[in-house]
Amino acid sequence: MSAASGSAAEPGTARATYAPGPGRAVVTVAARELAGLFVSPIAYIALTGVALAMSLFFFDNLRAFNAEVSMMQAQAVFSDLMAGEVPPDLNLIERVMVPTAIQTAFVFLGVVPLITMGVFAEERVRRTDEVLLTLPLPTTAVVAGKFLATYVFLLAVVGVTVLLPVVSVAYTGLSAGPVLASALGLLLLAFALAAVGLVCSALTSNQLVAALAAYALASAAFDFGWLQPLAGEWLAHALELLAIHPHFASFPRGVIPLADVGYFAVICLTGFLLTRAALELERLK
Repeated sequence: MSAASGSAAEPGTARATYAPGPGRAVVTVAARELAGLFVSPIAYIALTGVALAMSLFFFDNLRAFNAEVSMMQAQAVFSDLMAGEVPPDLNLIERVMVPTAIQTAFVFLGVVPLITMGVFAEERVRRTDEVLLTLPLPTTAVVAGKFLATYVFLLAVVGVTVLLPVVSVAYTGLSAGPVLASALGLLLLAFALAAVGLVCSALTSNQLVAALAAYALASAAFDFGWLQPLAGEWLAHALELLAIHPHFASFPRGVIPLADVGYFAVICLTGFLLTRAALELERLK
């Protein structure tokens, strides 16, 4: 009897302490996070806000481009010198696509922190972080799942920013290269901003503090040009290497420098490691 009882208890014990593999754990956490994100108004506010802002920027830049072209055509009628001469930068890429992408990047500075602010902070408010941290899941899997969910959602956010450029390419015969490169740049930028935001969310239980901290850090690091007049030549060069904007600026023009891709990858990896460290400290308390 005792042997039978022992053999019956062992499977039950195994089931109680069963932990999913790392891959399944990441997917489980990511699915849970995405489900929570899409039942909150933040997801729809972010998607709508980005789509609306990008549309306004695009059509305003397109209007300015058409007005400039019309002015040049009118001048060409009265001047033989102007006839047939078009400045090399007077094209849809330089006058519409590039400024629209840069303006959209500034929108991301404000929108992405709103998306990431509750990923960890809200767990603390609802006390669900204690359940998550006591589950037999590696900290790496928990952090990776939340990063994955955030990045999947950001794919949708960036997707709405390329709708109008894609239509322009389809109807004007423009090369799709600059549009695809711009989309990649915006995606890498969004991922890097999300990494910063997730670190801030992991360090506080206040969502507003997390959002403001992420916005302040990202805005300060976006362009250090305001500091360069006060810095020496060496420091100015170092600030340019650290700033976000110089590494993003090439993408809207159809150039994909591997060094800039690596820059954004380093930010994402650093954010992941810092977030993981913050959760490890939380588990030790």
